[in-house]
Amino acid sequence: MSKKNGTDSLMQSEAAKLNNLAQWRGNRIHEHDLPSGLHVKIRDVTMTDLMLTGKLPAVIVDIAMETAKNGAQEIDLKAIAKSAEEFSQMLNTLIEICLVEPRIGSVADDEHITLAELPGDDKMEIFNFINREAQAVRSFREG
Repeated sequence: MSKKNGTDSLMQSEAAKLNNLAQWRGNRIHEHDLPSGLHVKIRDVTMTDLMLTGKLPAVIVDIAMETAKNGAQEIDLKAIAKSAEEFSQMLNTLIEICLVEPRIGSVADDEHITLAELPGDDKMEIFNFINREAQAVRSFREG
């Protein structure tokens, strides 16, 4: 093998790695229009991602575990309603880590939106979008 072929192979390998990383990142980010008309980019987030923030309220974890243990397809809305403050905290944490564009900031500017100015319907739309795979499985099972 000539030195040039070895260098070419190495450069192709490095290019493949970069392409793989870009593709992986691209597959996790989705463009979406919120009910308010705001166009956003959302990163896929899992329950594990939320737990690792250390901000996920224990009551939400308990509700999710109870749902999974019982084999239910949906989280009990009555349990969530009893824990509205905790759900709101979890929702805000979810928004902070999954909203790619615009970014969440402490002050609104040309690149940031605050959690306070994001309407509740938009927050719930993001929540539902993040849970879209669970919703799709539920619809399939109901059919």
